[in-house]
Amino acid sequence: MTAQISDTLIFREQEFDLAAFNGEGLFDPEQHGLIPEAMSTSCYRGYWCTYEVVAESLRLQELFIGLPAPVADAARHGTGPALFEQPPVYSEELHCFTYRKLSAPVPFTGGILAAADFIQELYVHMGFHPAWKFRRVHEWVFEQGTLVQTRDCSSEMALLREKLGNAPLRPRNPNDKQDVERWIDECFTRHYWR
Repeated sequence: MTAQISDTLIFREQEFDLAAFNGEGLFDPEQHGLIPEAMSTSCYRGYWCTYEVVAESLRLQELFIGLPAPVADAARHGTGPALFEQPPVYSEELHCFTYRKLSAPVPFTGGILAAADFIQELYVHMGFHPAWKFRRVHEWVFEQGTLVQTRDCSSEMALLREKLGNAPLRPRNPNDKQDVERWIDECFTRHYWR
């Protein structure tokens, strides 16, 4: 298993990882007729996004996606499915299709934990990194894609790290199938409670 590629959030020219969210309305390629296909062990869900907060509005700026073979072949020949009037372009470097300069409104309602400055000693080769593994964490609350509240959660995450102390970063009992399955589920969840 591999750590998963996170969505990126840009806010006031600073880049953050989308560590967790609680709400509805983030971009879902399937709602636009795009069925993602796993691209690698670091992207099992088959896509990742770059979002940006522009004038207090959440926008989808880029989509990176693995497409199934027939769709991918069509896209390579210039007849791939457009997204917000943008055609897909194959990226040799990333080994996936990209949709760029979208600036599409995202009607998300709920909270997002945006995280930066990952603590490398907490790296685990599995899933998405939770917010407490970052030094800087902010909660952004949106109503129908409009930013209505921001809160710095960095000190709360530091307290959580301290509370977790020497808790193992791997399953407590690797021979216990239920414990391993619980740990895997936790590694792949990106939800949090507000």
